[in-house]
Amino acid sequence: MRDEFVQLDATAQAALIRRGEIAPIALVDAAIARIERLNPQLNAVITPLFAQARAHALSPHLPQGPFRGVPLLLKDFVPVNFSVTV
Repeated sequence: MRDEFVQLDATAQAALIRRGEIAPIALVDAAIARIERLNPQLNAVITPLFAQARAHALSPHLPQGPFRGVPLLLKDFVPVNFSVTV
């Protein structure tokens, strides 16, 4: 499968959306396909939220801003309590 968006950074993807050349759902679907293809080797995405991502991409209420509609991954950050009791 050819991923036509893999070489585009977020700025280029946002420009495609602003110009109406692509819908956010197309970028989300391409990102999901990329994750499904690569994650078995990388094990980088441990909590896939694909249904929610698709729902957000299809929502008419996407927040305005320079990266409106561009998918992104967030790294889980769980603070660890390093306090030691003696």
